[in-house]
Amino acid sequence: MATQIKCLFLLLCFPLFVHGQNHWDQVMPEKVAEKKYFVFGENVNLRKSASVSSASLLKLQVGEPVSILKKTNELFSSQNTKEYWYEVEAKGKKGFVWGGLLSDYDVSLGSQQVLIRNLGVAEGKIQIKLVENQKILSQFELKVGPVSNENWSHQLYSGDFFSPNPGKLIGIRYLIFSEIEYAYSEETIFSIDSKQKINKFFTWTQGGCDPPSCADTWLVFPGETLKEDKSIKRKKYQGEKNTILEVTRSYNIDDETENSFNTVRYLWNGKHMEEKK
Repeated sequence: MATQIKCLFLLLCFPLFVHGQNHWDQVMPEKVAEKKYFVFGENVNLRKSASVSSASLLKLQVGEPVSILKKTNELFSSQNTKEYWYEVEAKGKKGFVWGGLLSDYDVSLGSQQVLIRNLGVAEGKIQIKLVENQKILSQFELKVGPVSNENWSHQLYSGDFFSPNPGKLIGIRYLIFSEIEYAYSEETIFSIDSKQKINKFFTWTQGGCDPPSCADTWLVFPGETLKEDKSIKRKKYQGEKNTILEVTRSYNIDDETENSFNTVRYLWNGKHMEEKK
């Protein structure tokens, strides 16, 4: 079945709160109380108080779980990343960890974990680590723009559609603050190859609205079919060998005559995806 994330006006395209132009530059990637996160750094100190000069209660390793008890009012900056300190519970002890040393999202792959860290709007990057038994197997950094910490999600895809098989395919979905009033949704699909290396596979914007102009986007993988939809005047699209079809509908919510479709083809050449002209 063809992949689509359809952004509905004021529902899925935008974060739970609305930021005016340039208001997002002060937003920090906060963690949520009473939720489990995973250690993103190595040899992370669980401290007695919310300070880098505080005594260490114990060391935490990458991939170990911590439960957020509460956010403190203490901030700390490392390079361009600013985050709060959190009171947490880990290994049966309570202490404090700087939020920049914890993941913001995670995906479980059996004995392995994919950990994602949002470096904040100033950096506009996300870091990804593949971890197993508290050891980093691979890591990757991607510059995507100012990322919100709301609405993280993921999708698992099959590499069997492509030849040669790129490995496990994981799509990480996130919100990007735009230069205008709202945020838009984006997905980056990563592959994990046979050597446990993370590689960027494909990135797409999933549609959105800046009323009255809107867009919906569908991905069609090899062997899949995007069915005809007469209600929006969309024709049938058939998947092509080793190719991702990106089908975009552009329309105007105030004018039904403005309704057009555009298709972009991305070919898997065995090493990376390349746009087909």
